[in-house]
Amino acid sequence: MLAGFQDAFVALAADADLRHRFRTDAKAALADFELTPREHAALVAIPLPALERYARSLVAKRWSEVSRVTPLTLRVAPGLGATYRAWAAITPARAIDTLLSPGVAEALRAHDAIRAALAHPAEASYAADLWSFEVLRAASRGDGEIRTFASRFAIQAIAAEVERGLLPIDPDLQPTTVRFVRPCELGTVSTPAHLRAP
Repeated sequence: MLAGFQDAFVALAADADLRHRFRTDAKAALADFELTPREHAALVAIPLPALERYARSLVAKRWSEVSRVTPLTLRVAPGLGATYRAWAAITPARAIDTLLSPGVAEALRAHDAIRAALAHPAEASYAADLWSFEVLRAASRGDGEIRTFASRFAIQAIAAEVERGLLPIDPDLQPTTVRFVRPCELGTVSTPAHLRAP
């Protein structure tokens, strides 16, 4: 019996769309869960502001974990936290078995969406690539899986500059393929000169 209540409560806390439906029609929103009348009544009795506060606290906790994985990107894109929280509020997390820490697993889950947001012209031209560099490096260190991505820049050198406290303004295009080969090893292969952008 308690499992149905827990499943419904976790879903409400994780899914902004479900909470919206719950506010407007609690019975319909909870129809997919196996709830006793008592469990249903207990869920409906939760004050909506309290449920929203709890949901925001879960997103804030996940962001705290993600921000530890991507500190360099955060220096370059100070609005990264707001971007992540907006995405996380509408993209419920699901429990998965993984060797990765919660922060790395969450950053990997958010990888494509945040990369797209960081490709916005208002962000540094290399912000999206720096995000991928940090996320994929952390994931490979965590599970040993080989990951590769192509950057328009010498992103490993940019990451080193940002780590030293420098923020490159207009780095040269230097297409590079980055390959994370082992948990503690990184290999880069630059694109041949004849294939580089002018």
